[in-house]
Amino acid sequence: MLEQRLLEKAIGVAGRLIAVEPFGEGSIARFTVDSGEHAGEWFVDSSKQAVPVETGFVIRSRDGVVVARIWKHPLDPRLPALRTAVDPERIARISAAADSSGPVEAKVLAYRPGRRAVVRLTQHGVHLFVKVVRPGEAEDLAAIHEACRAAGVPAPEVAHWSPAGVVVVRDATGTPGPVAAARMPAGELLDAVDALRERLLTVETRRIARASVGSRVDWHVDRMAGGLPGRASDAQRLLPALLEHVRREGPPRVVHGDLHIGQLFFDGGEVSSVIDVDTAGLGDPADDSAAFIGHATASAARNQAAGRDGDAAQLRAIADAAADRWLRDPHTTALTVLHLLGHGIRAAERAPGAAELLLDRALELARVAAR
Repeated sequence: MLEQRLLEKAIGVAGRLIAVEPFGEGSIARFTVDSGEHAGEWFVDSSKQAVPVETGFVIRSRDGVVVARIWKHPLDPRLPALRTAVDPERIARISAAADSSGPVEAKVLAYRPGRRAVVRLTQHGVHLFVKVVRPGEAEDLAAIHEACRAAGVPAPEVAHWSPAGVVVVRDATGTPGPVAAARMPAGELLDAVDALRERLLTVETRRIARASVGSRVDWHVDRMAGGLPGRASDAQRLLPALLEHVRREGPPRVVHGDLHIGQLFFDGGEVSSVIDVDTAGLGDPADDSAAFIGHATASAARNQAAGRDGDAAQLRAIADAAADRWLRDPHTTALTVLHLLGHGIRAAERAPGAAELLLDRALELARVAAR
């Protein structure tokens, strides 16, 4: 692929492709170099979007136009605070300045290049979560956390934020969703999720939620076709079935923006905490339904492909119950198909069996027959 050739041109090593995410006019591809002087995670950005400061290689066309930017983690040019958030020495100095002694462990839990990262800091058994965003976005992120809490949505408490692009939140309370799902009937769990979604509708904000998955139909279909070349024709046949139904129906409402079982904690049959409200704001309620069903279905497929049949069956039951409850129209179904493709794209490299299962389910939902 082009991004791999560009990386090899820059550092002399092609690397191993891990993931690709749409970004701007192109994408950001993540590669791993396993050994040698360039060992680590590398990113190739073909978005053509400007950055405040260059932090890596810049490849230009003959007329000087930027073709790609290439950097090594954690030197993300759009997230300058990331370097501090994962540097043990810098974290230790910050901790000492706050009159807190003892070792601090930093672990990156999530990273979407160019967009955000989540780093867990652990000291004396207590967790804090550092959300690294673009400079200027931190105040908005802190505000949506507080707006959620004011409306009774149990988002984590903000302990600190900085205009440099850092928001620090406290740990969630309750039993993690994947653990609670093994103990709660699917209907009871979904009742709790519905109650949370009703509370979200009362959040006072003008913030815009994360862009709908429906905004990148062509990209998802093309990447799925490329990830499973033997099933490319099946993936491409989804395109006309999706384009007709992806446009939002009705006015925007407040949604989570990335709702799934891993974002939820439960206590006494209710959602006691909901994390990652970074994506929350005015958007399409169907996206929350689709994201939840897509994530549960993808988790079931990964477990099935790995031979963990019991876990797969449990997750499939949740996905099926959610589909029975929320898939009431072609629009929500189309968005769910796109979420399945998104998970399939990520699975294709390391778990092609799971990717095939997700494509099969996408075809089934879209009522498109496989060749």
